[in-house]
This record gives sequence, C-alpha cells and structure tokens, in this order.
Amino acid sequence: MIEPTANHPQLLSRNSPFRIIGLTVWMVSYNLGVLPAIMPAIVRDFDSSIGSIQTVLVLFSLTTAAFAPTTENLCRYFGRTPVFLAGLLLYGIGISLTALSPSIAILAISFAVLTGLAATPLVSTPWTFVDLIYRGKTEEQATVGLIVVSTLGSLMGSLLGGFLASRIGWRWAFVPSLVALIGIWFRRRSLPNLSLYCEQPIDWVGGLLSCLGLGSILSGVSLAMEFGWWEPKRAFSIGGVVLPPFPLSIVPPLIAVGLILLGFFGFWQRRQARKGEASILRAGLLRQPGFVLGMLAAMLHTLIIAGVQFNLFQYVPLALALDPYQTALTIMPLNITKILVVIGSLKLLRLGSNRNGATRFQRLSPKSIVFIGLALLAIGILMLYRSLTLQVSSINLLPGLLVMGIGSGLFSPYVSRLTYSTAENGRVEGTGIYNPAQNLGSSLGKAILGTALIFYASRDIVDGVLQQIGQTVTPANRVRLIATLQEMIQTMSRQEVSAEIVNQVPPSVVPFLRQISQEATTSGLRTSLLLALLLTGLCFLLATTLPKYPSRPAEENA
Repeated sequence: MIEPTANHPQLLSRNSPFRIIGLTVWMVSYNLGVLPAIMPAIVRDFDSSIGSIQTVLVLFSLTTAAFAPTTENLCRYFGRTPVFLAGLLLYGIGISLTALSPSIAILAISFAVLTGLAATPLVSTPWTFVDLIYRGKTEEQATVGLIVVSTLGSLMGSLLGGFLASRIGWRWAFVPSLVALIGIWFRRRSLPNLSLYCEQPIDWVGGLLSCLGLGSILSGVSLAMEFGWWEPKRAFSIGGVVLPPFPLSIVPPLIAVGLILLGFFGFWQRRQARKGEASILRAGLLRQPGFVLGMLAAMLHTLIIAGVQFNLFQYVPLALALDPYQTALTIMPLNITKILVVIGSLKLLRLGSNRNGATRFQRLSPKSIVFIGLALLAIGILMLYRSLTLQVSSINLLPGLLVMGIGSGLFSPYVSRLTYSTAENGRVEGTGIYNPAQNLGSSLGKAILGTALIFYASRDIVDGVLQQIGQTVTPANRVRLIATLQEMIQTMSRQEVSAEIVNQVPPSVVPFLRQISQEATTSGLRTSLLLALLLTGLCFLLATTLPKYPSRPAEENA
C-alpha cells in the first residue's frame, strides 16, 4: 500500500494545497469555538439548558474520536482524498441542519452525530497531507501554520460567532463556516490525489466494536462529574427509564461495557491478524507506548486550556459585569499570545531539529522546550488563581493569561512533532487518532472543569445561604440541595436561577445573595484551577516518556 507524495515548496503559492487544508482546519475549529459563545442564545430559543449544549459538544468529540479507527480503515481502502471530500459534503449537511434546527434534539443529532462523523477525516487528513506533501523547512512551516489557523478558528468562533449571535441571531453564527466550506469545495482540485490500491476489505466489525467501546468509556468519563464516579449525584434516565435500576452512578456501567467491548475488539483483531484478513489496527499504533502517552499528554494540555477558557466565559460576565463580546475580548490575550509564540517558535523548531553547530539557546532539545512550556502553563494557572478576588478586573487577569499563552504556544508544536516521531509511519497513520483525541480533550475540558466549577459554586452558595440564616441541615439534605442548585444552574438562565433562589430563601438573605454568589463562583473557579494544575502535573509526567529529539529519517529534514 503506497500513498504517493508530491512536492510543493511554496507554502502559500496560488495552487498550494495548504490554502485548502488550512481553511479546513480553521472551519472545524471555528465551529467548535462558536457553540460555547452562542450557548445562551440557543438555551433561550429552545428553552433548553446549558448542560444540554455541553453534552452536544462532548458527544461531537466522542463521535469523532470513536470513529477515528474506522476512518483510517476507509482511507486505506478508498484513499484519503475521496474520504476527505465525502466528509466535507457530510459536514456541510450537518452544519446546515444545525443552523436550521427547530429543536435541541435535531441540533444534537445534526452537530454531534452528522458533523462529528464528518469531522473525523477533516481534522486528521490536513495533517497527513502536510506530512506527505512537504519536506524540511516547508513542512515545519506548514505544521506551525495549521496550529495557528486552528487557534485563530477557535478565537474567531468566540468573537465573530458571538457578535453575529448578539446582533442578528445565533443561526447566522454558522454562516462563516459554510462560506469557508463552499470555498474549499470549489478549490478541491488543488488537493493532491492520494489514492490507495488495497484489495483488502474494510473491517466493519472492528470499526463498530471500537466505536461502541471507545464511545461508552469516554461517555462515562465525561458524565462522571455530573452524575458521580460511583454513588449517584442524581439519576440518569432515558425516556423516563432510570439507568441503572439500582443505586449506582451510570458511570461505572458505561466504562464496564466499554471495556468489555474493547476486549471483544482486541479478540477480533487477533483473529483477523491470524487469518490475514482485514484488521483496523494494522499499523499497531495503540500498541506503541511512546505514541499513546505523547497523544495523551497533548490531549491533557488541550483539556486544560479549553476547560480554563470555558470557565472564564462563565465567570467573567458575573464577576466583571461584561457582555459576551466584552468577555471574549477579556480572554482573548491567551489565544493571541499562543499564536504569536507558535509563529515565533517556527525558527526554533527548525533549528532544534539540527543538533550540530547550535547556539546555547538552540541547543535546547524539543523535549526541554515541552517541559518549559508546561512549567509556564502551570505558573500562568497559579497567577490566574492568585488574581481571583472579589475586586478582580480585566487587568488583574491579564498576566496569568499571557503566561498561559506563552506556555501553551511553546508546548503545542513540539509535543506533536515528538509524538508523531514515535509512530511507525509518522503522521500518515497517527493523525487519524491524534487529532480526534485533541478535539475530545477540548470537549472533556469543558465538561470536567466546567462541571467542577458549577458543583463547587453550588456547594458554596448553599453553605453561604445556610450560614447567613444560621441553620444547619443533615448531610443528606445538604447533598440534595447542592444537586438541586447544580441542576438549576445547568438548566436555567442566570436570571431564572437568581429569581428562583430569591423565591426560596428568607427575605433577610436576599440583600446578601449577590455577594454570596460572587464569592461562591470565585471559589469554584479557584478550585477548578487547582484541578487544572493537578492535570498539568499529570501532563508533565506523561511528557517524560517523549524522546529528546524527533527520530525522523535524515532525508526528510534535508
């Protein structure tokens, strides 16, 4: 099986495929960034909840990650370019239906299922094209370019999407991505024709088992903060049927079912290998510890950045009394700094691949720069933690955001380069798993850190009100009150939650509610930042398994 390569030394020439693949990465990142920004408008329009939109985002990435092995299987059989174009068509249908959705259920199916399936080749193929088409300095420029356009897409989703939603309507926020898709389709002839010649049939059984197994495990992890890891915080029901029908959180059964399905998947893969038939893990990437651990380190980094930003979008409007557009401007320095550092690291990335004749700074190995980036990320989180007071301002948040942006900008290009170098076939096989995992990290960050913020803020509000009225309740009733408030926050607008609390508390407590809620939200964000700091430490441990330098063939760096 051979995938042909081409040489396009001019990255931004008129017929360069980078224009198309870069716009594709921008389009997917834009839509992932736009949904949190327009969340309040969707909740009001559909009389839905913030939790339901969070679920849609998580399901999108679950679908993308779970379908990744099957997508690689399809690419080996039909070719990457045909699968990419099919994904582009399905993506357009999914986004169009999302913008026209008459209900939250249709929106969930359109965005989480249709767009999630279509996004799998769209988030992996551009990086594979870069690996196959470009060489040397141009390849490094293209790699950094994709990181930049991905960050820009997410940033513009927050700013432009939020602006369109507030001025015209949330449905119009998807128009820029549809315009980009049309432009990609009309320039599709610029893409290389990467066709494969493979007579081996597609492993549909392996694909189904991997999708269901990964989807079940990842769904369990994403629901853990909301429903509890073991003891249920609240009941999980489908169509009025409570699952499971005994006092246990839904999380352990989901993870158990996923592990069982993955066990069947492993048995099936061994059977297929013995018979010499179609096998979805032909490349064996998941059996290469260096690649898996590097991918997990990168996913944790994405989880931290996305989760912290998501929580800031919830915190800043309350603490600083800003509208959504002003909130996006307040948080924007993190992404802008990351973009500038990634662009500036291009020269370092090229010099870092040459170990001979380097200056003192150039002798820093890529792995060392990964560690420096993580250290700065941790310092930035601590600075943000210390800046959170009841008198916080945008200026107070700025230093922490800038340092986090510098750390993230140093970490991102180097960790991907080192991780891919541990894969047997580089990006050709690795991107089909690596990039969906990063999208999954983004959604899990919003789910895990976002739910942590809501839970701890709810706990402190309940405790603050009880302290103000001088009452105590049993631990069981306290847990019930916290769970009720947590559900209210996830299912009501901020104004509705405030009105409901005012109706439930004694009149003597009402004048203190704003201070109690602001203190609780600040405390909740500080707790979620400590969790992010803990995850940064875990990311550091995973990064220790990366090689010091990329192990790439010499001719590729010529």
